[in-house]
Amino acid sequence: MSVLETPRILFSGQIAWDPIVTNNNEPFYNEDTSSTVFPQRVEDIERKVAEFRAEAIAAVDTVTTPDGIVKWSWNPDGTHRSSFFNSSVSGADHGQGGDLCADPFVAAPVNFLGMLVDLEPYGAYTSQLFFDAMSLGIAGGCRIAARRSTRMTARYINFNRNPIGWKAGGASVVFQTCFGKNDLEIDAFNSPTLQALQKALEDDDVLGLTVQFNAYRTVYYDCPEIATNHPGVPNTKALDPQSAALIAKLTGGGFQPNPARSMMVGVAGLWRTGEPVNEPCDRVLLESANSPVATAHARLTGDSVTLDLSNSISETGLDLVKQDLGDLTVVAIDRNTEKLTKLATFGYAEYDRTAYLRTSGIVTLKVDPATAAAAASMDLQLINSENDLLLDEAALRVLPLVPNLYMSTSATALAEFQVYDRGVPAGGGIEVTFYVMRADGTPEGQQFKLTTTDQGRVRFTLAMGGGGRINAYVSVPGPNPVAPTADGIDPQVNTYLYVRVLPADKDIALLPATWENVYTHVLANWKAMAPCMDNWLDLSNEAQIRSFGPMIKRLTDKAAFENYRYMPVTRDLTEGQRTLLYNFLDNAAPSVTSSETVATAPTFAERSRLLRG
Repeated sequence: MSVLETPRILFSGQIAWDPIVTNNNEPFYNEDTSSTVFPQRVEDIERKVAEFRAEAIAAVDTVTTPDGIVKWSWNPDGTHRSSFFNSSVSGADHGQGGDLCADPFVAAPVNFLGMLVDLEPYGAYTSQLFFDAMSLGIAGGCRIAARRSTRMTARYINFNRNPIGWKAGGASVVFQTCFGKNDLEIDAFNSPTLQALQKALEDDDVLGLTVQFNAYRTVYYDCPEIATNHPGVPNTKALDPQSAALIAKLTGGGFQPNPARSMMVGVAGLWRTGEPVNEPCDRVLLESANSPVATAHARLTGDSVTLDLSNSISETGLDLVKQDLGDLTVVAIDRNTEKLTKLATFGYAEYDRTAYLRTSGIVTLKVDPATAAAAASMDLQLINSENDLLLDEAALRVLPLVPNLYMSTSATALAEFQVYDRGVPAGGGIEVTFYVMRADGTPEGQQFKLTTTDQGRVRFTLAMGGGGRINAYVSVPGPNPVAPTADGIDPQVNTYLYVRVLPADKDIALLPATWENVYTHVLANWKAMAPCMDNWLDLSNEAQIRSFGPMIKRLTDKAAFENYRYMPVTRDLTEGQRTLLYNFLDNAAPSVTSSETVATAPTFAERSRLLRG
């Protein structure tokens, strides 16, 4: 099942993150109204934009929110682009217990370019990667070329991955997506792995390919020395000169992105009927109280058990040496008698740093067939040599079919969930309790119950009136649900759906389609928040906007929402803003309000800039 089945392809490398982070902070952005918060001390919209940008640059040092929390805005000139680099196929597994096979596909480059966008930009629970394609290998050689079927979604944030880190530096996260058969092109040539994959894809039960990767040890300013062993507290002796240098570059003008960089391991494997698209399935072993091991996934077959520990075993520092937890044992527990049946034991050499990079954190262990058969209906656990419980299986799991939903107050949306029983789609009659959470993941106080259909699914219609807002829905199966704590969503334990309701902005839709209105209520937001747009289009130039009108309409079309180049990248364009923008672009005559708005066609120098991607 999924990436824990063979054949599977392993890859590793690094990934760069270049999001605009100005909208991560309340002083600059209102996530409910989906609007830039401009300085109120000036009225002219151009001055508002200029002062907003200046304040965003000043915040690279520090910014204090209304609740007194000090935050650092490290990338006001970001592009949202996220790309793999120094990444390649590291091996392949044909079911030989994690041994890598010799294959000409090994060492082929792995290429990915996406846009990192948070549905709820203030927090970390809703990161997504919007992209068009990815590839393993190169054209003319052994390769997999995959066209996007759906965006990648981040799940299972492990906030305790590394004791040394700043911001996301101490955390890790799993990203996953699936590609349908019709979206894959495989050139196998003499690669045994790709040949085996092509053969497996002929199975009617196989829908395509699952790709999953784990990002960890994030470094900012390309300066590991900023990190400390105090979460959220940087080494200011290292940070101050880095932020000062960035401020100087930003103040000097030009295009000044400042991406963060993470280590990454990944795996590609079969996507079968009934398996989720956006997050791992299989059998889920949740972290127990005070466990040093984070949630993992497992697959039990007739003679083996496979563990996905890619997000589970912490490092001890920036050198990425793994914790030595001694020998670990997978057992099966009979819940009626509490009797444990030992399945397999493995030592540090199978989960240390070298093994982690070699296998992308996947450990396969042989199990006696009779023992495996007896354990099939029991719950799995991971224990250490002192019999301390580290991980404990939750047999029932409820996963949203689409984890991040965007909708307007004037529309409805369907939220749908699949219940799994030990990694397999469950049947009917299972009660699921939903807890409504605030945008920050803390309980709102509302809950409701639904019962699964014969296919193990539950669904409900979202109809949101009023203004924009963001809510989450935590789903808990079974007759005795455990509600999320007051601390909020635990991404290692809870499964959840986030819904962002964009304001309808009907008043904006009804405004006269003048340049002044469209710039003030639509384009000025983009120009202030995304200085990188200056690199190819002057959003304050009416003539340029009209000239590029057909392209702007294509990029902002609701049908293009999943595309890499959708505009705005933050996906917060409201229906009213789109209506006003389109009314303006569809009006051929320019609105003459000042000498500035009667602009000439771009010069050759300006065209040269506009052609740069």
